Amino acid sequence: MEEEISDIYDPNLFKLNDFDVLLQKILKHARSVLNAEAGSIYITEGDFLSFNVFQNDAMSYENIYRQFYSLKDVKLSLSEQEKYLAVKSFILDKTIAIDDVYEVEEFDFLGVKEFDKRFNYRTKSIITTPIVHPIENKKLGVLQLLNKSENDKLVPFTDKDKEVISMVSSFIALSISKAQDDIEKLKMLNEELEVANKLLEKRIQKEVIESEKKSAIIYHQSKLAFVGEMIGNIAHQWRQPLSAISTIASGLSLHIEMGIYNKKNAKNSLDNIVKTTKHLSQTIDDFRDFYKKDKSKNFFNLRKNIEQSLSIVEASLLSEYIEVVKDFDDSLKIYGYENEMKQAFLNIIQNSNDALVRNISKDKKRYIFISSKKVDEKVVIEIKDNAWGIDENILPKIFEQNFTTKESDGGTGIGLYMTRKIIEENMHGTIKVSNSEYIYKNKKYKGALFTITI
Repeated sequence: MEEEISDIYDPNLFKLNDFDVLLQKILKHARSVLNAEAGSIYITEGDFLSFNVFQNDAMSYENIYRQFYSLKDVKLSLSEQEKYLAVKSFILDKTIAIDDVYEVEEFDFLGVKEFDKRFNYRTKSIITTPIVHPIENKKLGVLQLLNKSENDKLVPFTDKDKEVISMVSSFIALSISKAQDDIEKLKMLNEELEVANKLLEKRIQKEVIESEKKSAIIYHQSKLAFVGEMIGNIAHQWRQPLSAISTIASGLSLHIEMGIYNKKNAKNSLDNIVKTTKHLSQTIDDFRDFYKKDKSKNFFNLRKNIEQSLSIVEASLLSEYIEVVKDFDDSLKIYGYENEMKQAFLNIIQNSNDALVRNISKDKKRYIFISSKKVDEKVVIEIKDNAWGIDENILPKIFEQNFTTKESDGGTGIGLYMTRKIIEENMHGTIKVSNSEYIYKNKKYKGALFTITI
């Protein structure tokens, strides 16, 4: 089944990086499955159905824009099912098809007729189905398609179309539900960040006076400096799984259209979607765990620790075309605070990332090299890039508090300072930085080299 889905995979689905774009893609695909000329999606907001997306292949972009902005604030009351077809479909949890809106008496379709008159359009057939989560049985909204076309003629929607759109709406519900959950989680993270900022401001005011707590202030400043970057990394991490969910749903919908649908394959695909949603939830947990302060020291695998640091910024590195070249001794373990070590590695990796983006254009190779080995009973970790190195005049200052070369980009000068404190004070090791020239794949490169010895 996965191989069949991959055969029809659309790379453009990876552009689904926000909720509005997701709804646009969903509606476009639903229309293609039933050959519908136009359509719209309503999402539930309390006791109303809120208009969200509108598409019409027969209209100009200008008219679509005008129509969307005339409807963008429209909300249909769920208490008026006798007035609105979309509301009735939602309340009754039923797919309803109308062959010709001008030949039915049950609904007056005043809005539709006004729309037709305004844009010289002819609305004929309509099919409306509730968007219901197939597992949680939660109603999320309504999908409405207009004017089915066959051989350039408008025809009524059939009973088979009702079955197909009901199945399509289930997959739509899964995508919408997960996207809404992710938005809520991001909102919660932002709220937590705001609370943390307020608490930190109060704490800093108090601890600046109490000089003995100065190190604690610096530590929390470092944490906050990373939160903004982490929010961006979360967005990168979620983009691919969300797109995968839409891909599976789109693939199955196409299979339905082609007449090769069966319940077993649908069940497998639903399971895959649920599995992917669990992965997204785990991503949130992983980011939260990253910020937990270690309570005690322990032995941990060095390679795993570095890999976990890389996973936090993996999507960001990929988006900047940065290749990470790794050479690890898998057996190496070190003793200390595991999460603090991850932060130290992340600081250096992010520093290399920023330098590469500033100094090396995307059409050229961008590298970060990370290696670990044992030398004279010591563990040595080297991290270097090919970003042309650091100005020799500022090399001695690189680990100083508040020193930064990125003031215009919002740099705080805390990251590498905290890295040195973690390595030297908490891990009882050393860290040095130098400029290094080396050969890789028969090419000569130059960049900053961070050497950590523990």
